[in-house]
Amino acid sequence: MGLIPHHAPAAERGIRVEEQEVAADGELLARLVSLVEEGALTLRVADVFPLAEVAKAHERLATPGVRGRIILTP
Repeated sequence: MGLIPHHAPAAERGIRVEEQEVAADGELLARLVSLVEEGALTLRVADVFPLAEVAKAHERLATPGVRGRIILTP
C-alpha cells in the first residue's frame, strides 16, 4: 500500500491493486456518532488503557482472540 495518491504499485503475481482515497467528512462522522448514540450502530471495544500503559495495550492487542478495538485514553 502506498501513500502517494495515484501511484499505486504495479500488479504482480496475479495480485490486483486498487487505490482507495479517504477524505474528512464532518457530516458523515456526525451521523455515525448519532447512530452510535441511538444504539443503531454498536462499537466493539476489547479494552481501554490510559496512554501511560501503552505497553500493556500492545500486549493485549497481541493476545490471540482479541475481538474489538483497543482504546488508548489520555
